[in-house]
Amino acid sequence: MKKSLITTLLFGTLAVLLFQACQDDPEFPDPGFELTDQRVEVRRDTVDFYNVHMTMKVPNKVEHIEVLDGLDYELLETINEYDGQTNFDFDYLVDLTEIDTDSVLNYIIKVTDQDNRSFNRGIRISVKGFSYPEIDLVGGTEVAVAAPAYSVKGTISTGLNTIESVRVVFEDEVQYSYDVISGEELHEMDINAIVFLGNLDPNLLYPIDIIIEDSAGQVSTTTVNVRKSDTLSRPYRILYKNTSDIQNTIDFVYDEEDRMIEFKLEYPTGTTYIAAFDYNDLDMVAVYTYSAFGSDGIISSQTVFNFNYIEGTKQLIDIDRQRFEYDDAGDLASETEITKEASEFVYEGASSKVLSFRRTSTCSDIYYSDPFDLGENIYGEYFQYSSYMGSNTIRRQHREDYDPVLIPTYIEGLPPYTDTSNTALLDVFQDILYNKYMMTKTVSTDPAYTATYLAKPSYSYETDSEGRISLISSLNTEGSFTTVGKTRTYAFFYND
Repeated sequence: MKKSLITTLLFGTLAVLLFQACQDDPEFPDPGFELTDQRVEVRRDTVDFYNVHMTMKVPNKVEHIEVLDGLDYELLETINEYDGQTNFDFDYLVDLTEIDTDSVLNYIIKVTDQDNRSFNRGIRISVKGFSYPEIDLVGGTEVAVAAPAYSVKGTISTGLNTIESVRVVFEDEVQYSYDVISGEELHEMDINAIVFLGNLDPNLLYPIDIIIEDSAGQVSTTTVNVRKSDTLSRPYRILYKNTSDIQNTIDFVYDEEDRMIEFKLEYPTGTTYIAAFDYNDLDMVAVYTYSAFGSDGIISSQTVFNFNYIEGTKQLIDIDRQRFEYDDAGDLASETEITKEASEFVYEGASSKVLSFRRTSTCSDIYYSDPFDLGENIYGEYFQYSSYMGSNTIRRQHREDYDPVLIPTYIEGLPPYTDTSNTALLDVFQDILYNKYMMTKTVSTDPAYTATYLAKPSYSYETDSEGRISLISSLNTEGSFTTVGKTRTYAFFYND
């Protein structure tokens, strides 16, 4: 009993001491900020200065306040006028008078109190330059075209002013014009103007002027230099970022006749897919072989497609396929029977235009167009899945709009009726192998289709100083919640 009493008194005394110690602990409250906007946008038309305003609560009093560069943390200024204060409104005036183009300013406001505790707050100021008429062009200002026409596409903007007029001029003739309509003044508008260039000399540049005037009387002229391109520079590599935001490498191999005979798509993990092409005497693909390799470099599977043509023509009879599986050592483990991939091809006379073909069912009304009135049959179907070639015809899509710019990886002799939907190469084939011209949008073939299965990719591109495509970007404008808004990009690299 005595031992128990001593233990109780000991713990009681300890509790009192701990309570007293906690009561004596000093308080170190953080300096506080109340900043309404951490990301702001201002335009030089309206302000010369921007005031960074915030309410500060610094219980242990301000020692000093520092303004740092938000990118490299360089000290820009030390402010002492608030030293010793606890509750106050802080103001810092940012001088914008030297800025005349779109800029972004990043600052960190750092307050240190008299107990040497500090607290930071960042602010980003996006400064728009003075309002001025400009155009954001699709394709850039140096373009090589394959057809005797060029599509001037882009977005015109004039800032706080409105658009007064737009003219597209080629060889002193107005090819497109827009004048403001009273009551419908615009600050921004899209333009899509076809300029017919006529017969082009491949040794000359053909300037197209885009002249924009705003409501303040300011006039800008943007010149697009167009050149004729009968032959293409072939890329040796593409950096391909897929819709999962994984950047892969695609390397190309060409034969002596500049025909693509292989491309290799490699993931960062080392997993690799190779597409190989063999051609017949008419430059049509006779065999397409798709091979998959693990990260260890050992082949895991291979699918072979044989294209059978009417003798002496470029018209298909049918397409065969056969699949091979390999074991962990890369030795053949099994193979399937040869099956029909597609058959019963019907053409329009002796042309390259396919009217129908059969897979599990007949696919009719194949979409072709002649976008530049050159007498061409440009294949325009976009099959999101192979099943849409047959029974799911309501989900058919096609390319509706083109620019007369050649895609340098287009394979003219590759029939676009091969099932690549179960391979890693589906998007690559659809985006850069099947299309001759640079497409810009995809639409539903059936205008009554209202469901959300279709991705409907739209495309934009950039060109380099030689007029070659340097970047293609694809954006899924519609689709399910897992696909809408997803992007793919292809960055092209050439041997100069």
